[in-house]
Amino acid sequence: MRYIFLVLSLLFSSLGFAKPPMVIDIIQSENFTHRYQNFLNGRSVQEVNDFHATTKGSHIEIVEMILLQQALILGGIDKPIVFNPKPSVNILEYSDLISGDSLILARSVWHEDILNYRGSLYVSEPLVKFGEYEAGLYVAKRNLHLHNIKKNQLDNLTVVANPRWKVDWRALHNTELNIVSFIGPWETMLEMVETNVVDTMLINFSVSETLELNFENRLYVPINNLKVFLPDSRHFVVSKRHPEGKAVFEALNKGLAILRENGTIEKALKQSGFINEKVTDWQTINIQMLNPGQK
Repeated sequence: MRYIFLVLSLLFSSLGFAKPPMVIDIIQSENFTHRYQNFLNGRSVQEVNDFHATTKGSHIEIVEMILLQQALILGGIDKPIVFNPKPSVNILEYSDLISGDSLILARSVWHEDILNYRGSLYVSEPLVKFGEYEAGLYVAKRNLHLHNIKKNQLDNLTVVANPRWKVDWRALHNTELNIVSFIGPWETMLEMVETNVVDTMLINFSVSETLELNFENRLYVPINNLKVFLPDSRHFVVSKRHPEGKAVFEALNKGLAILRENGTIEKALKQSGFINEKVTDWQTINIQMLNPGQK
């Protein structure tokens, strides 16, 4: 990490930047650099005020990269920012953040996942509030008999879920679905839906007009009029052991407060499709987790 930072510092110095850059980690297997640059389309981060998707694939990661930078700038950070791809194990287990080798991540994380690390990590104000995160039950599009399943028929269906994804796991356990436990890549889980090993999988609603998901030319659609509430909030995390950690955390929270107050966060989450207004009136099948006593 120190070698990478040195190289980046020399690079930015040669380009005329007086200050060394702030290095923000992203997951190597989810390198969104190309789509991120396409989305910016020559704009600076500060100029982005429309968050509608312009590229295929998951879009929330791009939006988070933008919002994080906007918050830092509004909070007073005036350094150039660069993204540093790292193996997912270093990021998802927070080892580099805990040690202070990394400063901050470009992705928000579930609050539940970092409860045991509060002594080592600063946790920002929520980017996604409790109650805002919803997902669909995606099935293979060719399985027409699954498109219009009703809530009282869910006990006939199987859903694949990773027990390490604690929030998803908890949400699905509060439904009538029959859970098939699987620890492995997201792509393999989707393949299980494609090959009818299971009926469905919990997935963020697609940003497409029809909510259809196209993955490697295979089509998936959500079960109509049913959605799942994911019972947690999402936050950015900053290393407490990194020399710049405290200052960056304070700037981040200041900037997030401004973005929340002026409506940018809500607009970004809605325009990106993360808060998907097409499913506002759909039935939440685990509503009791949001409103205890309601069925």
